[in-house]
Amino acid sequence: MARLPLEGVRVADLTVVWAGPLATKLLADLGAEVIRVESKDRFPSSTKGLAPYLPKELVPRLGYLGGAYPDHDPGERPFNRHAMYNVHGPNKLSCTMELDTPAGQEAFERLIAVSDVMVENNAVRVGERLGFGWERLSRINPRLILVRMPPLGLDGPYANAVGFGAHFEALAGVTYIRGYPEADPTRSSDTFHMDDASGHAVLFAVLAALLHRRKTGRGQFIEVPQAENLMQQMGEAFLDYSMNRRAAEPHGNTHPYFVQGCYPCRGEDQWVVLTVETDAQWDAMTAILGRPDWARDPAWRNALERRRRQDELDGRLTAFFRGTERDAIVRTLQDAGIPAAPVYREADVFADPHFRARRFFRPLTHPETGTHLYPAHIPKYSAMELRWARAAPTLGQDNEYVYRTVLGYREEEYRALERDGLVGTAYPQA
Repeated sequence: MARLPLEGVRVADLTVVWAGPLATKLLADLGAEVIRVESKDRFPSSTKGLAPYLPKELVPRLGYLGGAYPDHDPGERPFNRHAMYNVHGPNKLSCTMELDTPAGQEAFERLIAVSDVMVENNAVRVGERLGFGWERLSRINPRLILVRMPPLGLDGPYANAVGFGAHFEALAGVTYIRGYPEADPTRSSDTFHMDDASGHAVLFAVLAALLHRRKTGRGQFIEVPQAENLMQQMGEAFLDYSMNRRAAEPHGNTHPYFVQGCYPCRGEDQWVVLTVETDAQWDAMTAILGRPDWARDPAWRNALERRRRQDELDGRLTAFFRGTERDAIVRTLQDAGIPAAPVYREADVFADPHFRARRFFRPLTHPETGTHLYPAHIPKYSAMELRWARAAPTLGQDNEYVYRTVLGYREEEYRALERDGLVGTAYPQA
């Protein structure tokens, strides 16, 4: 197999939560040496769980966030055990630096001097306070590619707004249009699609900048405003308003032009989703329902008329599907050329023969959580195999390598940092 394309590229990773860590994970998968720069004194909220230390009895009350600890047990070092971080941490290194101290800034400058890329997605004010500006960093290393991921950009009236994906998805207009027509936005759940979209956008931007540097020898600054990246993915809604002054309305599980819905099947919490776009699919649907007369009824022949009468149709479809077995009716619908799928929970996805056959989940062994299945790489290449080397690092796991080998600290200098509490492997106990 060929060498990975980013072998020899070093990335300084100062990211938090999801969007930034996903971006640097994708770079690590492609072979980059990604060094996470973390504080051992300040816990990064929502990056490694909700708090650095948690009593075990509190975990059941945290819902899915509590379930992200193996066996619902936070252990003695919960910050190393939470899936929120560990799923985005494979193939990375971790070192601790206190960037609000002179010693931490000196180490940070040394790291920038020997890095090819730096990525950060902190609040704008945090980045400015810690010295993440392009003018400063490019003086240290003119070949550096600096990526900053402000939610709303580095300038403009909203530049200093703080929040998570749910807040900026609402501001971008996504939260409203993915709601339900019969309900207000309080019925919408959080999705954080902006985070996932941002990570992949940064990967593309970094690869382009590395190619540009190969041709010119120069680094550059890349700003990736996350909300603006998200808004690119709902362009039809903005164009509709621009051309027709028609604001998009929420459709829930329905489609604005075709029959589409989510229907309960036999058993507890068993559901199927389907779409009927064409007349041929409608004819096939009526045959499955045992109502071929609907196919001949002029009131149902037109796709637009079917959509207008979907409330009436939903009642009939709901009554039919309640008597069917989910997976069997999905196969029947698919065989008839009707787009349909079961509504899976996580356990169903893990057990599904298709994902098993494709080895979508692969094992990694973490020093504090044991061996678990992780989502595998998205792209599969014929000429190279993406890195699948080690699980996410524990806090400060690679301190000695980073300081001694990468940054060139002498043994006595590194031990002094340890004695002064400027590097370490745990957050302070409250």
